Amino acid sequence: MIHHICLLEAKPTVAGEKLETLMVETRIRLLKIPEVNNLRVGKRIDVATNPHTFFFSFDCDNMDKLASMQDSAIFTQFQKQILDAYTISYMMINYEMEPGKDIKYS
Repeated sequence: MIHHICLLEAKPTVAGEKLETLMVETRIRLLKIPEVNNLRVGKRIDVATNPHTFFFSFDCDNMDKLASMQDSAIFTQFQKQILDAYTISYMMINYEMEPGKDIKYS
C-alpha cells in the first residue's frame, strides 16, 4: 500500500473563500479516480512556520496504480486547472505502508 502526500503552496491571491473552493474541488475531482482511497484534504494551521497552504493525501494499492492514477485524464485535468493555475509550487511524496515490503522502482 502506497500513501501519497502532496504539499501545495498556493499563490498569494488564493485565500479565504477561494482556498475553501480549491479544497472542495480537489476532493470532488480526486474522488472520481478509482485508484484513490482514503482521500484527505486540509489547510495549514500555522502560517508562520508552514509554507504549504494546503495538502491532499490518499492511498493507492501499489506504485503501478499510482502511476495509472497520475496518467488518468481526470488527474491531468486537475493538475492543469487546479495545481498549475493556483499554486506556486507543490511537492509530492510517496510512502510504503507495509512493513518489510521492498519497493522496486523502474
